[in-house]
Amino acid sequence: MLSKKIICLFVILTTLYCQSVFSQVTKIAKPVKKPANPVLNKLDKEKKYTRWSVKAGGNVSVIFLARNVKEKNNEPGYCAGITYEVNDFIRVATLYTRFKPLNIEPTWLNINANTYETNLEILAKFPNNKTLLYPFVGISYNTFKGFFTGQSDYLNLREYYAVNSIVKNQWLGVNLGTGVEHNFGILGVFIDYRMRVGRQDNSINIMDVCYTGGLKVRFPYGKFAKSIAKPNDRFHWF
Repeated sequence: MLSKKIICLFVILTTLYCQSVFSQVTKIAKPVKKPANPVLNKLDKEKKYTRWSVKAGGNVSVIFLARNVKEKNNEPGYCAGITYEVNDFIRVATLYTRFKPLNIEPTWLNINANTYETNLEILAKFPNNKTLLYPFVGISYNTFKGFFTGQSDYLNLREYYAVNSIVKNQWLGVNLGTGVEHNFGILGVFIDYRMRVGRQDNSINIMDVCYTGGLKVRFPYGKFAKSIAKPNDRFHWF
């Protein structure tokens, strides 16, 4: 009788001991949830956009300053380009500008002008990381085509061009300027000012002064791109 009681007591103690060990093992094996890392979360947010963006807008320019003797010599045009951010402080920007055909009467008629340029921009960001100032320097290739009448030729261009003929000029310029940009997420707005310096009649002069403004669109990145576009569209390759 006593032996049965001892056996029952042993079984009960063994059962309690096994339950205690199993409970401890279960607690140890339970995965621990890691706390959120604010630094990583910030980096994830910054990766919503690639380093590429496109921009488009309008501008006003004097177009070949030495020849544009009109009293109101600002002429309208439109432009488009691509930018690439090398890092947080430097980016490369390209821009194509086409100006509205104009007349500088009575000397020039039906003038068509275009500009192709590449600039290196130095980024100075404001504390909100949305607004930035970007001084820039670059090079431009400029074209000028118009009908030369020879009338009121104050610059004595008859020495170089035949009267009543179509004249084509191309010149290389150095761009100097600065701009301001503000981003609202995928969209942004910008405005900038530039001077184009070139060689004219064996001397270096300011050939053009231009004001530009418009919209900028950043390319989305990764999951953010897929969330705003279908899997088989143009954003799928990001």
